[in-house]
Amino acid sequence: MINNFEYAWEDIKVILPGSSLPSDAVTAIEYNSDKEHTNIYGAGAVPVAMGRGKKEFTGKVTVLQSLLEAMQRSMSAGKDLTDLTPFNITVSYAPEGGVATTDQLVGCRFKKIPKSMKAGDPNQEIEMDLAIFKINYNV
Repeated sequence: MINNFEYAWEDIKVILPGSSLPSDAVTAIEYNSDKEHTNIYGAGAVPVAMGRGKKEFTGKVTVLQSLLEAMQRSMSAGKDLTDLTPFNITVSYAPEGGVATTDQLVGCRFKKIPKSMKAGDPNQEIEMDLAIFKINYNV
């Protein structure tokens, strides 16, 4: 909390592939670190130790159709954004008067590019699932 204010959407900046500047056409970002934690059992009903396993990173980014189409136009004919080589996404939280925090999503790949629109929609927002190699927090 900075001066009684929590982080807000207006405090976030997202830099996607193909640009060195934050995009104002990103409407949502989500990313996760999941680590496997298990209890190890021996004799009896109570765990005798704890184990840890692999770590996985996933995410989603939602953009306005204009940004999606601009990124798609940069692709070769017959290719789509799921064919992009791995790229990084930088996410910075920078509240006015506060301390900036930057996370880097490394080795991202788009897994799914859905498009849909229905009567009455004023615009199209596209939520794209991400495969992420790793996340560097607070870089």
